[in-house]
Amino acid sequence: MLKYGLDAAIAAGADYAEITGVDVEEEKWNIENARPSLSSNREKGIAVRLLAAGRWGFAAAPATNKLAVNRLVKAAMAGANVHPALPHPVELSTVFPAVGSWTCPCQEDPFAIPRSQLLELLRETDGTMAIGGIELRRTWLHFRREHRHYLNSEGSANQQAFTLSGGGISALAFGEGEIQQRSWPSPQGSYAGRGYEYIKELDLPGHGRQMAEEAIALTKAPACPQEVMDVILLGPMLAAQIHYTLGRRLQLGMPESTYSSQLRLSSQAVSLDADASLPGGAGSFGFDAEGVKAQTFPLLEKGRVVNYFTGRETAAATGRFSSGCMRSPSWSSPPLPWMTNVILRPGACSLADLAGGIKRGILLDTPRSFTVNPLGSGFAAQAEIGWMIEGGLITQMVKNPFYRGNAKAFWSGCDAAAATAHQRNLGIMDNGIAAGHSVVPVRIRGVRVGDRP
Repeated sequence: MLKYGLDAAIAAGADYAEITGVDVEEEKWNIENARPSLSSNREKGIAVRLLAAGRWGFAAAPATNKLAVNRLVKAAMAGANVHPALPHPVELSTVFPAVGSWTCPCQEDPFAIPRSQLLELLRETDGTMAIGGIELRRTWLHFRREHRHYLNSEGSANQQAFTLSGGGISALAFGEGEIQQRSWPSPQGSYAGRGYEYIKELDLPGHGRQMAEEAIALTKAPACPQEVMDVILLGPMLAAQIHYTLGRRLQLGMPESTYSSQLRLSSQAVSLDADASLPGGAGSFGFDAEGVKAQTFPLLEKGRVVNYFTGRETAAATGRFSSGCMRSPSWSSPPLPWMTNVILRPGACSLADLAGGIKRGILLDTPRSFTVNPLGSGFAAQAEIGWMIEGGLITQMVKNPFYRGNAKAFWSGCDAAAATAHQRNLGIMDNGIAAGHSVVPVRIRGVRVGDRP
């Protein structure tokens, strides 16, 4: 069926065409205050993307026969034809045809786990948070499997099997006229390109009581002081900071990106790599949505941009080869340049070393909110919890810690990163696309913080 559609697109006048067939299975488990729920979904479909007269056309539908595929091809051609003429026709960077298959690592099939076992995990975790003062408890699991077949008119062809597993918990306490929240690993949980074994490693029941107790303690904790001070960002908070203020700016062709050779985005203490082939990474694959093989490459070298997340079009526009980072929020949406797995290169410090270099500061963990301006240059964030640092020692808990700033100025204040022993691997789901983040704690100098935006 896919080969038929590809031939039909070229016969209809397309200069280039690619066609993708998918079969997606998904389950979302949730329990709130001892009330469980389950939603499941199964989708099959075909997507056609083509170039005609230098313009893109795209169409997708649950096509099951040649007639339906012909309709898709006609719709994609019509889409290309109605686009206004471009100043310059779309050009694609040269790639060698890639043929192969890829399957993500999955030791325990999440769809084969008995439902009774999943319900038991949900109820056990919910029970650990059921203590006085907690008004809302939530535990959730999310599993997605996708089988994808791809062909293009240049000879690339691949088959891929994806398994994505994620989960998390949140405990909300009401007290002193406000709501405080603690989550593990974050309010949106964490994802990995693995099976049920990843859920076991998250150890949701093992963190429930701690999150509940910390949420209650936050209702009685002092407010974060309003001043400029040094900051240490821990795992989930740092992953969000990198994702929204660095990763998005490196997605070439997206609104937040700014292309410039050797652009400086941070201090020399920050170096980032991208690795779409990382085993078990939330953003891992064998081939991107344009059939380009997964790649590993540096993004930032000592604060300077050396590469971007690109597809074939954006790469050609800047005289580069595609970095193989075209991804889609769903099979029925056209692909776009997106993060894969972003790795912060570790430093040589311990967490105690980072704190020891601070006279007065704050340690922040777990993002409660994160906003960026349309260009990605300015941001405002709130952590769920903070701990004051005084005289090099981590001291009392504080609530409602906000911080904000200009992204480049913020990252220019980074002077140290922790060693590999402190490394954590997390996965963020953003606009339907999962990206992996490997992070170690970092220290940032001179950040404006407080108990309000």
